[in-house]
Amino acid sequence: MGDGTGAGFGLAQMRTIQANGISMDYAEAGGPAAPPVLLIHGLGWDAWRLWRGVMPALEAAGFRAIAPNLRGVGGTEATEAAYTTELYAQDLEAFLAALGITRAPVVGFSMGASIAGALVARSARVSALTLACGGLHATEAGRREVEEMLARAGTLGPLAFAAEQAEAIFRTAWAGANPDAVEDFKEWRAAMNQSALFRAFRSGYGADYRATVREAGLPVQVIAADADAFCDLDDMRAMAASIPGARFDVIRECGHMATIEQLDAFNAVLTDFLTGGRGAA
Repeated sequence: MGDGTGAGFGLAQMRTIQANGISMDYAEAGGPAAPPVLLIHGLGWDAWRLWRGVMPALEAAGFRAIAPNLRGVGGTEATEAAYTTELYAQDLEAFLAALGITRAPVVGFSMGASIAGALVARSARVSALTLACGGLHATEAGRREVEEMLARAGTLGPLAFAAEQAEAIFRTAWAGANPDAVEDFKEWRAAMNQSALFRAFRSGYGADYRATVREAGLPVQVIAADADAFCDLDDMRAMAASIPGARFDVIRECGHMATIEQLDAFNAVLTDFLTGGRGAA
């Protein structure tokens, strides 16, 4: 098991564990005997910033919420090899094994949704799946857009690139009402390991886990945001419709960052799904 580092947020504690040959840090909330839920953060975020409002809600609902930092993020080791969706999934399978977790629901946000699909493909440890504000496959058009963006980022510099990203991920009205939160994101994002960040942007090239999830026979929830600049609402609805029995929930008046902008609504639909609720939006 991991050892407590003495740092924490809300009801969660940050811990460290060895998995897949690297040191991984992770946030944990809830008792060790409670059923675990694995939370996979998205691109350019860490476990603390993305899940800090979700983990206490899961603990209150009776779960043990576990949110690791992916390779190259936070205190998790950054390696020099190319990052791929499959490599992240290998890390997470080893992470679950190191914690002694044999089965758990998995919640993947943004890039984490595709990583969750990769984890389903390689591991029997996934018992249910929530795909939040993220898809299961990459496109050639998307690859070209990422390469153009990273080329531009190289000329902008970290802070200006972070500011550009903030304009895209947050709904304009929310950003205007929460300038301090936006500034915090920009400063933190600019201070990230930029090499690891760029490799994370490229990690999904060629990934496609649509058939894997369709055929897995797992309970699946798809959570979409109605003003998401990255994940079109109709595309998210179509993805849910393609997965037998999938539940589809829409977070209203919300940009891409649903766990930040509409935390209560996100927590409500996630905990309802995990505790067996069936009422889809």
